Amino acid sequence: MSKIDFYTNVADPQAFACRLADTVQRKKERLLIWLDSERSVEVFSNRLWSFGDTRFVPHCRLGEPGAAETPVWLAASLPDDLTHPVLLNLGPQLPYEFGRFERILEIVGRDPESLATARERFRAYREHGCAIEHHDMSQTP
Repeated sequence: MSKIDFYTNVADPQAFACRLADTVQRKKERLLIWLDSERSVEVFSNRLWSFGDTRFVPHCRLGEPGAAETPVWLAASLPDDLTHPVLLNLGPQLPYEFGRFERILEIVGRDPESLATARERFRAYREHGCAIEHHDMSQTP
């Protein structure tokens, strides 16, 4: 059964996603980041390469040569046959067959659209019996 972590009240979801990716890879966990388009993958990849003044998050696109040795993968679609330890869902919808991920990370901004989407996803995860943990990030810059 997947464990779902919701990070809510996030002021800057993209910057927070970079920090979260950095945290996951520093813990030596493998991370798949699902985004909504190839353009979003390219933009987010650039953010990860310039994360912080002196740091970056090592990553590549899913399926590239060397991906097996890279801790963070980026993808605009989820392959049907992939099982993976951690998924950071920056995608447009609930991941299908989410039980193939040990953990799923969901980032929720402060805008009404993000909150509405998060409520729908929370209900779906709960209906499937997932363990859900909530992290209120309203006090985090």
